[in-house]
Amino acid sequence: MTNASSADIRRAILDLLPEDGSTIGNGRLRDLTAARLGADLSETDYFAARDALVSEGLAATGRGRGGSVRRVLDSGAALTLKVQEVPQEVQNSQPKRAPVAKKATGRRVEDAASIIAYMHKEKRRNNPDVGVVTPETDPDQPRTTWAYDPHIDPALQFDSGRAQVERLIDDALQAGSERMQAFQQELLAWIDHALAGQDEAAVREVVHNLRRRVEETLPVPSEREALEQLKRQSAPYLNWTGKAERTSFDVDTVSLHVHERIDPASILAVVRKRLKKEKGEHGGTGDMFRAWFEEPLPYREAIEFYRHDRGWANRLVTGDSLLVMNSLLQKEGMAGQVQMIYIDPPYGIKYGSNFQPFVNKRKVEDRKDSDLTQEPEMIKAFRDTWELGVHSYLTYLRDRILLAKELMSETGSIFVQISDENIHHVKELLDEVFGPENLVSLITTKKTGGMGEAFIDNVSDYLLWFAKNKGRVRFNRLFLPKEAGVGSGARYNQVQFADGSVRGMNKAERANPDLLPADSRIFLGGPMTSETASESTTFEFDLYGRRIVLTKGGWKTNARGIRRLTKASRLRLTKEFVNYKIFVDDFPAFVLTNLWADTMGTAEQDKSYVVQTVTKVIERCLLMTTDPGDLVLDPTCGSGTTAFVAEKWGRRWITCDTSRVAVTLAKQRLMTASYDYYELRHPHEGLRGGFIYKTVPHVTLKSIANNPDIDDIHARMHPAIVQALERLNAALKAAGAPLKVSEGDRKADTLDFAKGAALKEWEVPFDFPEDWKPAAREAFDAFHAARQAMQSRMDDSIAAHADQETVYDQPAVSKDKLRITGPFTVEAVPFPSVLSLEEGEQTQEADASVARSGESLRQHTWRDELLRTGIRGKGGQMLRFADLEALPDTRHLHCSGHLDSGERVVVSFGPEHGALEQKQVELAMRDAGDLFPRPKMIVFCAFTFDPEAAKDIDATKGITALKAQMNTDLLTEDLKKKARSNQSFWLMGQPDVELRQRKDGRYEVEVNGFDYFDTATGELKSGGKKNIAAWSLDTDYDERSLFPRQVFFPMAGAKDGWNKLRRNIRAELDESRLDKLHGTVSLPFEPGENRKVAVKIVDDRGIESLKVIAL
Repeated sequence: MTNASSADIRRAILDLLPEDGSTIGNGRLRDLTAARLGADLSETDYFAARDALVSEGLAATGRGRGGSVRRVLDSGAALTLKVQEVPQEVQNSQPKRAPVAKKATGRRVEDAASIIAYMHKEKRRNNPDVGVVTPETDPDQPRTTWAYDPHIDPALQFDSGRAQVERLIDDALQAGSERMQAFQQELLAWIDHALAGQDEAAVREVVHNLRRRVEETLPVPSEREALEQLKRQSAPYLNWTGKAERTSFDVDTVSLHVHERIDPASILAVVRKRLKKEKGEHGGTGDMFRAWFEEPLPYREAIEFYRHDRGWANRLVTGDSLLVMNSLLQKEGMAGQVQMIYIDPPYGIKYGSNFQPFVNKRKVEDRKDSDLTQEPEMIKAFRDTWELGVHSYLTYLRDRILLAKELMSETGSIFVQISDENIHHVKELLDEVFGPENLVSLITTKKTGGMGEAFIDNVSDYLLWFAKNKGRVRFNRLFLPKEAGVGSGARYNQVQFADGSVRGMNKAERANPDLLPADSRIFLGGPMTSETASESTTFEFDLYGRRIVLTKGGWKTNARGIRRLTKASRLRLTKEFVNYKIFVDDFPAFVLTNLWADTMGTAEQDKSYVVQTVTKVIERCLLMTTDPGDLVLDPTCGSGTTAFVAEKWGRRWITCDTSRVAVTLAKQRLMTASYDYYELRHPHEGLRGGFIYKTVPHVTLKSIANNPDIDDIHARMHPAIVQALERLNAALKAAGAPLKVSEGDRKADTLDFAKGAALKEWEVPFDFPEDWKPAAREAFDAFHAARQAMQSRMDDSIAAHADQETVYDQPAVSKDKLRITGPFTVEAVPFPSVLSLEEGEQTQEADASVARSGESLRQHTWRDELLRTGIRGKGGQMLRFADLEALPDTRHLHCSGHLDSGERVVVSFGPEHGALEQKQVELAMRDAGDLFPRPKMIVFCAFTFDPEAAKDIDATKGITALKAQMNTDLLTEDLKKKARSNQSFWLMGQPDVELRQRKDGRYEVEVNGFDYFDTATGELKSGGKKNIAAWSLDTDYDERSLFPRQVFFPMAGAKDGWNKLRRNIRAELDESRLDKLHGTVSLPFEPGENRKVAVKIVDDRGIESLKVIAL
C-alpha cells in the first residue's frame, strides 16, 4: 500500500495524462505517478484511482497490450485558450476544482478550435519584479571585469623576423614531441620487464625506476604552453586604437527588473466569443488564461532574488546588450545555456540609418535634425559604436562577442549579419574570439537596394557563422524543393514515360513540365565514373550487348552494384558512354548551400522597423542549429524578428535592445502574432520531444547498388519476360515486318524476322509498329506487361530502401489547433547611480574608446544651465532659481538652492544616457528627509523617466515632487546641423487617465493623453490621444509588476495591431470587442482583489507613463 491518499493518486494521474488526448500506457503512467508521489504505488491503488477517473468522465481507456488511458477532451467549448502543458509546480499551487458537467453546444468535436501557446518545461531564476526592488533588496554590485588578449587585430602588423622565430618555435615543439615518443617506447619496455618479473622485489625495483624516469622525462606543461603562446603572438593580428592598451574592461553588474508579464492568451480571453451559458456573466478571464505564468512567489521568496527558480517565460529586455549579457552570466548563471546567438550590429557610421526615432516612421535620413533620436540610451549607443569610427565599432563588437561566447553551449552557434563594408574586420575579430578553426561558413544573402550605385550594384549581405566548438556543433541539414524546369531542376531534361520509353524534353516541356503526362518521370543522366579508382571499381562489363570499357578513373560502384543497376533499368547507353538515370523524384529536394538568393526583403511588405531583417534568413539559421525547446539570444532586437521566429518554431528566446521604439514595436509584433500549431512527436514530453517532420526519400546510386531485393525480384520475375520474348519472336517470324533497331549493340541495324532474326529484350519497340500484323499484338502486349510488372516492383523496392531525409522546415501542421505567442516578460536594465557633484569633480583618465558607464560627469553643466534657464511649464509659466549650490555628503541629491520666491529646493539629476530609476527616487527622498531645514520641493531632472519612478514621484506626499524633462539637445549639440534654441528643462505632468464606474457596477478606463514637449516649437503641450502608440490596463495591480489584461493600439491601421491576427483566430473572437482594443476606452471590468488598476501609456517615441489608481 502507498502512503498517498486516493485523491492524491487521482490528481497525479489526471495531471500526467497528455493534454492533447493521446494515450499513455498503464505501466508507464503508473511509474510516472509513483515518481510524482515519491512513494511505491500498487496496481490495486493505481487501477482504483484510474477507474474512478473513468467513471467521472475525466479519462477513458484505450486499446493495446497492457492497456492504455487517455484524457477526455471537452467537446462543448467552441474556443479554448490554453497552453500546451502546465508545469507540475504550477498545477500543485492551484486549487483543484470539482468537475462540472458541461452541456453540449451542438458543435462537433472535430470542429472545435483550440488556441494554444507552446509550453517550455525549463526553469529560470526569479530575477526581481520592479515593484519589490529597494536599495536593500537589490543593492549595487561590484563591476565585473572581463579580460582578453589583444593579439590578432584596421592594420595588419607583420614582423620581418617572424619566419625565423616561428622556425625556432616549431623546432622546439618538434623536439619535445620526439622526446616524448622515445620515452613512450622506453616506458613500454619497463612495463614489459615488470610483467616478466618473477618475484615481488623485482617488480618493486622496476616500478621505482619507472617513477624516476617519468619525473625526469615528462616536460613541464608551462614550457609547451609558453611556446605555443609565443608562436600565436608572433602571427599577424588586427590592431585598432585603444585595443592594445586595454587588456580588460569593466561592466556594471545589475539585475534585470521585470516590468511587465504579458500573456496574449489572457488578453484575447477578454474578447473571446461567449458561450450561451456565459451570457449574463461579467467579463472575467478565468484561471485557465493565466496558467502559463505561475502564481506569484510569496513575498519573502519574491525579494530573495536569484535564490529561487520559477517556470520559464521568454524575455524582452530594454537595455544595453553588454549589461544584459553580463547580468545573465553573473546574476543568473546562464553560462553555456544558449544554443544560438544572432547578432545584427549596425553596418556603417550613418546615424539615421540605424536608429528609428518614432514608432510609426520607418524612413529616416542621416544628419537630419528631426530624425535624430530623442532617446538618451540611443545617443550613448551611437557614441559607443561610432565615436572613433571603426575603432570604437570594433571595441563595441568585440566586447559583446566575448560575453556571447560565454553564454553559448558547447554545441552552440553564433551568426553575425554584416555588410561588405566591415566584413573583413569582423571576420578577423571572430577569428580572435572563437579561433579560425571554428568558422563554419560565410553565407551570402540577397537583399533589395543597392541599385543605381556609382559602380557595380551591391545586392548582398553576409552571415558569418562560427561555432563554439566546430567538432561538436549541432547541425540540421536544410533542403530546398526541387522542381523540374526551375532553378537546379532545369538541368533535368529527359523524360521516361509509363511504358518505359525515353526521350529528350522539348523547349516547351522544359519551360512547363506540366505539359507531360502525369505518370511520366523526368530525369537527367548522371556520370557513372569517379576520379578515384580501386581494384573493385575498375572492370569492364556488358550493357545491352555493348562492351563498356573505362578510359580513366573508376566506376562509382563495384561489379555487383553495376549488375543491380542494370537489372533495375537505371543505366542508359549514350553515344559515347553510359549514364545513370537520376529522376527528379529520387530526391525531390536539393541541399541548401551558403548562397541564399531567395531572401530579398520585398518578400515581406509589412516591415515596421528601419533595419528589420527578413524572417527567412533567421529561420534558416535557427533551424540549422537548434531543436525545439532550445534557447536563442538576439542582443540586437530591432523589430523582434528573432523572437518572432523563435516563437514560431517553438524555441525559447531572450532579446534586448537599447531603443524603446524598437522594444515597443517588438512587443506589439509578438502580442499580435499568430502561427501554425506544429504537432508534437511525443506530446507528453513537450517540445523537447520534437515535432513530427515531413520526410522525403533520397534514392542514391549506393542505395540501389546495395539493395539485395533487386536480385530476388529479377530472379523471380525475369523468367516470365524471357518466355514472353520467346513467344513474341516466334510470332514475328510470320507476322513481323523488318525492324530498324534503336538501342544497344545492333543500333541502326535492320532485322528481318522472316530470315530468322530475333529481338533482344532492349530491342523490342515500345509502340507496336504499323507494318506488323495483328497476330503479333497479343505476344507484344504480354512482353511489355511482364517487363512493366517487374519494373514496377523494382521501383517500389528502390523507394522502400531509400534513405529518408528530414525536412526540418516542414513539420506537420495541426488542422484543429491555432497558436499565438506564449507569455513573456518585459524587463529593463536599471541604470547605474549618478555621481554626486563632489565625485564628478574628481579627475578621471579619458578613454573615448571605452563604453561609458552611465555615471555622468556633466552635472555641473546641467546645474549651470538649470540656474540660467529655469524650468518651463504650461502656458508660459516658469520656475526660476535664485541660486543652486552643490550639496555635501548627499550622493543622490546633486544641488540645493532657492526659488525666486524664497522656498528651498533640492535637485536630483538622472543619468546621462539612461532613464531615472525607481531606486534613485527612493534614495533621493531619503536624503531629502535627512536635511535640515527640510526642503519644500524636490525636482527630479532626467532625459527620460522609468515609468515606475515617475509613478513614485507623482504619488509623493509631504513634499512637493516635480518631474523636469531635460532636452536631449544637451547631449547632441555636436550631432545637429543647427544650434539649439529650445528650452532645456520643462515640467512634466501626470498622464491624463479617467476611471469611472458604470451603472452595472463594473469599471472602465479612458486615457486622454499626456504632456508632450514639442521640440519644433519649444512648447509644452497636451499630447492628446493622437500620439498614443499603445496602452495597457492591469485591472488587478499587485504593485510588483504589470500584468496587462487589456492592451490597446490606437495608432494601428486597418492591417495592424490586433487586426494582424489570422482570420481563423479572429473568427473565434468577438470582432466588436476586438475592435475596441484599438481605441482609448477600456472594456468593462470587475475590480480585482488588490482594488487597484494600473494604466501604462506608450507614446510614438516609445516613452512610457504609468498611472496607478485605487478603486
